Amino acid sequence: MRQIPRKRRGQRHRFFESDGVDEVLSCVLRLTAEISAVKERLYLAERVLEKQGLELSEAIETYAPSAAEAAELAANRERLIQTVLAQLGNAPDAAAIPDENPPVSEVAAS
Repeated sequence: MRQIPRKRRGQRHRFFESDGVDEVLSCVLRLTAEISAVKERLYLAERVLEKQGLELSEAIETYAPSAAEAAELAANRERLIQTVLAQLGNAPDAAAIPDENPPVSEVAAS
């Protein structure tokens, strides 16, 4: 059995020899944790609303967010990007990362 070498305090363990692999793996794990939390909350929200007689799926598909809601969604998206990319050390500014997802209002209009 391979033993993990001890490191001085503050130093991260390196599990892979290739540069960047540990950092990418950390990003994937953080993203997985974020997605898991969101999926759990969405599942619970859907169940609560169904018990109150509301069908959430159709309402989401037809909803058009206000400008303030769109700004809040953009801020949340930026926070997520920064959280995930923080593991890479020299993470680029979130504004420099192209957003390939159409705004929710465009999806709802189609």
